[in-house]
Amino acid sequence: MKNTIKNCLLGFLKMMLVLLIPVAAGSGNPPMTNSDCPAPQVSMLSQSAGSVSFTWNAVGSAYVVYYTRQGDNFSSAQVYTNKTSITFSGLSSGAYKFYFATVCVGEQSEIIIIEDLVI
Repeated sequence: MKNTIKNCLLGFLKMMLVLLIPVAAGSGNPPMTNSDCPAPQVSMLSQSAGSVSFTWNAVGSAYVVYYTRQGDNFSSAQVYTNKTSITFSGLSSGAYKFYFATVCVGEQSEIIIIEDLVI
């Protein structure tokens, strides 16, 4: 039981460190790119009207994901997560770019861009 609590606490602290580094640097943007930080391999899991789901391989302990809608250049908020999948719902029909990167300590991987048409 102690080891489980300890592992949960360590995981939480590690995630908080990863999330706070960009904030402490005074930037809302993801950290700088680092070639030692592997990019996730992303694939579309499913798609339905106004919704799309993606999954990726676990190459790190945290990821940043967001999307832009072409046409009006809307950009979503950046989502920091330790999960290896995400679903975007409530999307208007149109062309989108979905962005994925692994967040390492103070740095991030190359950004992977998936273009898709949402109906």
